Amino acid sequence: MEPLEFKKRPNSLVPVPFFALGLLGLLSLNVGVAADPGAITFPPNPQGILLLHLAVLGWVTPVMMGADYQLIPVVLHRPIGGQRAATAVLAVYAAGVLAFLLGWGAGRPTWIAAGGAAAGVALLGFAAHAGAALLRGPRLGPTALGLGGGLLFLVLTAVLGPWMALTIGGTATARFDRVLPLHAAAGLCGWLLLTIQGATYQLMAFFAATEPKVQPRFGGTAVVMVAAGAVLLLAAALVRGLPGVIGATVASIGLGLWAYDMARLAHHGRQARREPVVTYSLTAVGTILLAAAGAVAALFGAPHVIVAAAYLGIVVGPSLLILGQLQKILPFIASLEMSLAAKRRGRVPKTEALFPRGAAFGLLWAFGPGYAGLVVGLACGLPILTRVAAGLVALSAAAYIAQQSRALAAWWSARRPSI
Repeated sequence: MEPLEFKKRPNSLVPVPFFALGLLGLLSLNVGVAADPGAITFPPNPQGILLLHLAVLGWVTPVMMGADYQLIPVVLHRPIGGQRAATAVLAVYAAGVLAFLLGWGAGRPTWIAAGGAAAGVALLGFAAHAGAALLRGPRLGPTALGLGGGLLFLVLTAVLGPWMALTIGGTATARFDRVLPLHAAAGLCGWLLLTIQGATYQLMAFFAATEPKVQPRFGGTAVVMVAAGAVLLLAAALVRGLPGVIGATVASIGLGLWAYDMARLAHHGRQARREPVVTYSLTAVGTILLAAAGAVAALFGAPHVIVAAAYLGIVVGPSLLILGQLQKILPFIASLEMSLAAKRRGRVPKTEALFPRGAAFGLLWAFGPGYAGLVVGLACGLPILTRVAAGLVALSAAAYIAQQSRALAAWWSARRPSI
């Protein structure tokens, strides 16, 4: 694993607002599911599409964008300049996603088109900004491969999504039966999974305090297999007669190798049992692997598992992983800023309260049953169970945000004099 270079970290005003936007999206998503548990169906209805994009665009993607801005300089030692560029990306992206979601909620095609186009432009700007930093170094380990491959698939996603949005608004033309599978494969199997893989190959070893001599067995091979699976899924969407199950199977094998590496890094970690982030991450890895198996089963003729597998892979797995990582990353950023501020003032910072290990484990025991109930309720068509479980997840999310607000407040207090 590469050593971390905290001296090369970005201005914290770059990643933290992305994390804050994502937390707002998390809460909104679960309140929306609790309010309308019957919206999540297959094929999706307009409200279901709204919730799907709230999960992907409102919660998962902004956090992953912030993570890229943090990890590329710290882990890969490739500085990202241009705080104003990142701020502009965030502003355009947030406005575009808000207009897009409101358009679906209010049934306004022009809002959908305008919001989708703006969000797409922001994502392309982000990919160019972060990608330019990635190209500045020669390292091609699993983290660089995952983050770089994710950005390439994000570019395709950011083109196809707005194209469909503009079609809904009447200013473009697209065949949804051809474009939608491409959009899903690029965004979910490409951008989402590859970015998760790239980040966890470094963060798991760091937070678990894995012995330096212990290296992942598969690393880049696992990342490349997931990327190859995404490419095969794209090919299946373009070439009639080419079965999508081949791409799904290849990607699933890559995910299996990745899961083995994560378990191995955690097993050899000196702090693995004490760190909530490791428990969250391993649970997320298992959930994503289960979702991949469900996706393969659905392609073999088991459509009844599509909703449950999709929710596991798109929402539950990434959410658990992000919740665990942010549990450490946000307090870590806040503590660094507090240390710098205290040094300027000649004081000793007190950061212990920003890392509530016991409360973090407690929230996992609340999120776990909530997400499990959601998946069972969706798979079995039980709206009451879905509503109750979504309510539990929403309450857990509110408690999590309240917990993280301490770190955000400490960060803001330390940063405010220099803004």
